[in-house]
Amino acid sequence: MKVIIDTDLKTDNVTAITASSEDASFPVANLQNDFTTDLWKAASGILTASIYLTVSKGKAVELMNTNAITAEVTIGSGETYVLETGYALETGYALLATGVSVTGVYNLPGTAGRLWVDYTEDTDPHFVTIQLSALATVYAGIVRAGNVEEFKDPAYNMGEGSNDYSIEKELNNGADYFRKRSVVRTFHGLSMLETRANAWKLKHKIFDAVGPKPLAIRLVGKSTITDDEFIIFAKRVVPPRLTHPSSTHSRIDFDLKEVI
Repeated sequence: MKVIIDTDLKTDNVTAITASSEDASFPVANLQNDFTTDLWKAASGILTASIYLTVSKGKAVELMNTNAITAEVTIGSGETYVLETGYALETGYALLATGVSVTGVYNLPGTAGRLWVDYTEDTDPHFVTIQLSALATVYAGIVRAGNVEEFKDPAYNMGEGSNDYSIEKELNNGADYFRKRSVVRTFHGLSMLETRANAWKLKHKIFDAVGPKPLAIRLVGKSTITDDEFIIFAKRVVPPRLTHPSSTHSRIDFDLKEVI
């Protein structure tokens, strides 16, 4: 399991965010709040736009609730290289203009898309660019980037459910009235056996420290399991519980609920 958080800051490491285009009613600042349905949108009719993040340190980025069908993620150091006066490169050689690497181009479903990208850890300030392309005006819900705390994956018997906020009522004449509203996923029975230091970190320095604030989480970090559905933006339902079965390891039990 992976969590994007700086335990000293109790948040991620994004220090600035801009976009190549935005609708004044849906500003890019919305990407940093805690509501995945409070969108950033490009200007009307713009199908491809980029989000630019300045990150103080980090190794992963998460994007939630986008209508994009493709995303290209680029990592840059912001450094530039020039030759001293009087020096020249040999024929066939060129300077790397900026320390930039394209992490990859990713296909997304076009609705409620979620993206998690790991990249080589950079402990210095750097830039993350996410270029999104959609079939209609492009938008996204939240973005987080920065330091990643890694833990063992929850045991395989974890459960998944949902909270349905739809309104249902039986009228006096026996007819059923309903209004469809949002459904959010829940994950229950999450349990992992960790070293005592990691168990304490997950409980005290992360979940207890941020309280009900939602976090960017890749619930299953194993590289062979790539389901996007395990990319979540969720909060703990109640504070996690620890059990200490040995002198070196502890079991941590917790439940999560996605936020909208």
